[in-house]
Amino acid sequence: MAKRAPWRWARLCTQAAGLVAAVGVVFLGGMFVAFAVGATPVAMTLGRINDVLIMIAYPLAIPGLLGLWWLTRGQAPVRSSLAAILGIVSIGAIAGLQALLVREVLTFSEQVGPVTLALLGFGTSLVLLGAAGRSGGLLPGGVRMGLAGATYVGFPLWARWAARELGRAGAGALDTTVARPGRSAPSPST
Repeated sequence: MAKRAPWRWARLCTQAAGLVAAVGVVFLGGMFVAFAVGATPVAMTLGRINDVLIMIAYPLAIPGLLGLWWLTRGQAPVRSSLAAILGIVSIGAIAGLQALLVREVLTFSEQVGPVTLALLGFGTSLVLLGAAGRSGGLLPGGVRMGLAGATYVGFPLWARWAARELGRAGAGALDTTVARPGRSAPSPST
């Protein structure tokens, strides 16, 4: 039971990240509609709510990133480690830049370039983790879902997929005892 707790925690945090991000996507859509009909004050409020939700959703994905790193590190130790580090650093940058925007330390014009680069780094990390998992057959659809997660509107779909894969790992449905470089794979128990 104790071994399942980290997987459960990673899965629950990733599910929460996806849920919060999905709500953020709705507010973002509402912001665009409000701008389109000329309701600028409403649009600004909806945009600010979306910004706050991003500050919550992306950090909630960190346990899931670490869980996917743990799963894929045996198949692609360098790629998965770099992807996890890039993802966590990018999440820190995204959350920090969003906080500066919400607190009005930065204007949207000042923030949009750096946050776009941070989002690109985060998306790259999702694709790299997906590729690491796909290469060993551990995460089917990993690259496709990484590409979806790299887009803001696709992040909730990635989070749902990642939570499912983390749940499978916690239930023992995935063989997480893969061979390490320089070692042979463990033989299955009979």
